[in-house]
Amino acid sequence: MSDRMKRWVGNLSLLGGSLLVVALIAEFIVFRYVLVPDDVLPNATANGVVRYVPNTRATFRHPDGRTSTVNINQHGWNSSKPYYRLSPPPGRVRIAVVGDSYVHGAFIDTRDGFPELLETKLNARSVQPVEVLRFGMDGAPLSQYLHMLRNEVLAYRPDVVVIPLIHNDFDESFRFLKTRYASSFMKVRREANGEVSEIAPSAFRPGLADTLRKSAAFRYIYYETNLYLHLRSVVSRFFWGGNESYQPEFISSAVDVRKLDDMDEIAFYTLHIMAKMKALAEEKGFQLVFAMDGVREAVYENKSADDYVVGKLNRIAYNTAANLDLPFVDLQPVFAKHFATHGKRFEFSYDWHWNRLGNRLVADAIADRLLKAPSLLRKRRDVLATDQRVSPSTITQ
Repeated sequence: MSDRMKRWVGNLSLLGGSLLVVALIAEFIVFRYVLVPDDVLPNATANGVVRYVPNTRATFRHPDGRTSTVNINQHGWNSSKPYYRLSPPPGRVRIAVVGDSYVHGAFIDTRDGFPELLETKLNARSVQPVEVLRFGMDGAPLSQYLHMLRNEVLAYRPDVVVIPLIHNDFDESFRFLKTRYASSFMKVRREANGEVSEIAPSAFRPGLADTLRKSAAFRYIYYETNLYLHLRSVVSRFFWGGNESYQPEFISSAVDVRKLDDMDEIAFYTLHIMAKMKALAEEKGFQLVFAMDGVREAVYENKSADDYVVGKLNRIAYNTAANLDLPFVDLQPVFAKHFATHGKRFEFSYDWHWNRLGNRLVADAIADRLLKAPSLLRKRRDVLATDQRVSPSTITQ
């Protein structure tokens, strides 16, 4: 090897070594102790239902300087209860809350989520003691709630099932998203003969994205700087094979209104899924209650929800529940009344999820609805008296 080549090799080795040292310092010092990103919640699948890896604790750091902590229990759900017994204690009414990140409790401490608040409020006002179990999974749509109900929630023999609806629950029940675990959600599809078939979810399997998320440097650069929003279209197309994009001018109630161009189709699938849930409730003997998020832009601007595209989803949810004779909690007037009096918003300045006030109002509204109809807070016909626990050993990663 010539001297010139040796110098090139030496310089490249020195450069490579320097870059490696810088990368190690950034990963294990800068982004671990100085510019600290959010923790991650790894996912897993059990009984065909995607959830979080059991017994995980994660801290999230927010732009306003707040932190929030999530506590994943033995069964893979964020909850103040370390485990869920398969049957409720004798004499206690069990309520299961099924949903997405709003039920999971994004951006708030576990204890401040509305399911925990609902339990506290009901036990303070109800004659009969109550316990509330939450089953919340980020990104899950209405179709996945039906899947969760069948394959997870029913095992715990709930007396009441509460399902809060969020504006992205509707179209995503039949529209596939190319994301890290969206294929792990059940979808529905209308066949040529008009019948609806169900597309079973795939078990979650960690991939390259999960490996990258283990790096503190990656998480800070990709998430904390909001780079993921600007690169959403590129990542969706070249990494996941999709066509998702983020353009703020099309976002309303955290939903891309470009995806809501066929309200008749949305209404058709909503009726199908909610009817399936009602049939399941009648078969198994539990009460089914729906709640619908308000169009908060309408609240803040003192307008009708019907003035917004997403407001049509509220109308679909309300009409479907009415046609099926199902109890329904409309959060639009709840938020409007409170804002008119106090002028306080119900989400964070940097995110659309309910803040502590929003969670408190939701818990109040659901508690009021349950207490106004005593028949809702009753024991189901076939509750078992045995005390069993679900083993986490069936969870796969």
